[in-house]
Amino acid sequence: MQLVVFSCLVVFAIGQHHHLNNHELQQLVDPGFQSLDINPKDGLLEHDELSKLFDMRDTDGNGNLSREEFGAHTGLDFLFKDPLFDHFDTDHDGVLSKDEFVEKPFAEMNQNGDSEVSRHEFDHFYTQLLHHINQHHG
Repeated sequence: MQLVVFSCLVVFAIGQHHHLNNHELQQLVDPGFQSLDINPKDGLLEHDELSKLFDMRDTDGNGNLSREEFGAHTGLDFLFKDPLFDHFDTDHDGVLSKDEFVEKPFAEMNQNGDSEVSRHEFDHFYTQLLHHINQHHG
């Protein structure tokens, strides 16, 4: 899945070790929205877009993302791969269900309840998440 957290953390993936400021975090988040807003490319993320990407990344078709499937998505050298996986794995069972990785984040991002995630909502959610991870694992 090309969720922004995975697709836009190039700086982390190449080994940044200092804490990033909010502007730097925002620059990481910006490209992610564009990579997710695919069908249609309308400036809004619909639930189906994220759900289909999850299904594509679930290579064994068991309805969950394993650490390996998640790692293949993030890139194996992604510095915060494990803390990010652990953040989404809310029931701590070692896999990410669609509920943990699509449903809950989508509901959190969709602040106004209109069943679509705007660029602003997306940016706010992921900038805050990356800020938290950067502060605790950076």
